[in-house]
Amino acid sequence: MDDQMTKGRAAYAQMADACDALVKSGNWQRVGASDIKLFLDMYTQSLLLKMAQESGGISDGLLRFIAEIPSRDVLSIGKASREAALNIGFKNRSFAEGTPLLLRCCVAMDDKDGTQSAQQFVDGVSKLLYAAADADGDMTGRELSFITGYAGGLRTFLMTRAAGRHASGVQEMNCRADVPGGKGNDARADGAPKGGAAQAEQQEETLDELMAQLDGLIGLEGVKREVRTLINLIKVRKMREAHGLKVMDMSFHMVFTGNPGTGKTTVARLVAKIYKQLGFLSKGQLIETDRSGLVAGYVGQTAGKVTDVVNSALGGILFIDEAYALARKGMENDFGHEAIDTLVKLMEDHRDDLVVIVAGYTDEMHDFLTSNPGLISRFNKYIDFPDYSDDELMDILMMNAKRQGYAVSEGAQAVVREMLCGMTLSDRLDFGNARGMRNTLEKLVQEQANRLATLDGEVTKEMLCEIAESDAREALGIAGEADEEQSPLPAEDAAQAAGEPQA
Repeated sequence: MDDQMTKGRAAYAQMADACDALVKSGNWQRVGASDIKLFLDMYTQSLLLKMAQESGGISDGLLRFIAEIPSRDVLSIGKASREAALNIGFKNRSFAEGTPLLLRCCVAMDDKDGTQSAQQFVDGVSKLLYAAADADGDMTGRELSFITGYAGGLRTFLMTRAAGRHASGVQEMNCRADVPGGKGNDARADGAPKGGAAQAEQQEETLDELMAQLDGLIGLEGVKREVRTLINLIKVRKMREAHGLKVMDMSFHMVFTGNPGTGKTTVARLVAKIYKQLGFLSKGQLIETDRSGLVAGYVGQTAGKVTDVVNSALGGILFIDEAYALARKGMENDFGHEAIDTLVKLMEDHRDDLVVIVAGYTDEMHDFLTSNPGLISRFNKYIDFPDYSDDELMDILMMNAKRQGYAVSEGAQAVVREMLCGMTLSDRLDFGNARGMRNTLEKLVQEQANRLATLDGEVTKEMLCEIAESDAREALGIAGEADEEQSPLPAEDAAQAAGEPQA
């Protein structure tokens, strides 16, 4: 229960971060509401109660989960009986019906500011529902059906909007400033270059530029070597075709294994663009999905859902994150297996213009690949993404800071490194590698702002750029050691401080 509570709170925090971004951008004020966290807490508890209703009841564990996950128990679930809690959920069901207002506001902000808050919010919702369903240690088939149906609907909503943007000619580009190898200020954060769709077509990256981005990624030397091998193989295949020679029939679908934040999505996005430049793929887009985007809640719907997702990825790469969730042990009759069966067929039907990359933890991916006799034979390339070393994480921090116009002082760097050295193995898994360093930089910037905003004197350009050691200590909760080399007080001041008579 405690483990699921921790996961639930982390998922809620992810949704709350998206809400904070809405407030900062001014997009939330447009709907006329003042307390966005109150709205989030209402939505969170109403949604979890809706899952309990549609799953046939609520356990004591789930009741406690619903009461304690939000920042406040706004519906007073902690004081309610099981029956009363379900009645409360029914009265507030409108909060959990249709596309959530918070998500629609995130989409509006993403369209305007080039952010990615909508995907962050939906990911948080999906993780929250999975944690809640397992709060009592026994996720039921009805709970799983609700999760896949609800979260899948939200992802379909996002995917439909993304498909509309692709149809208008705006191409996604890997230029985010917070991703190693991205182009930073040369592009908007949504990936599209400055200047609109026409300029996007003119500024499509060359093969040399894409290879430079791949080489510029911090660490991942083994990954880069594997990708270069695939690129060389495609180049030579093209040469053989040009000379009328036979080309061996090969599968280019891949398995990416590794912990979160190790660059799997970043590399997949680069590979999609490189494959397009090589003429191996016709469009070069990357379509990201997971179990909730592929599995429906009712018989007969999953195959159509998988087909729609695959069709949107034709000409590019379909990236399935946490693919092992499609083949959960003990749930052989759930619709995840239908999704796998459909995917295997479509991979064969579209093998000439589709690459599928499945990603997830190493051990769990074995269960996924052996869940269907035809699945494992479709994948013959396995690339492992190792965790970043402390030095590589520090390089990522410094690179991201530089791109955002900040200089992290040596003292602040030492504090961050102290944080990394003090992490347990469990802490490392929760930290999220490069993703954790991006979050760390945001914390440093916030504390710098708290410090500078309270200064009485002039704030110079240099002060605005420097992240000080004190900012890092405040942000990461690491206390400094007392300075042992303080200048001694003058004799008369020391005597006075000690209460001794002066000579």
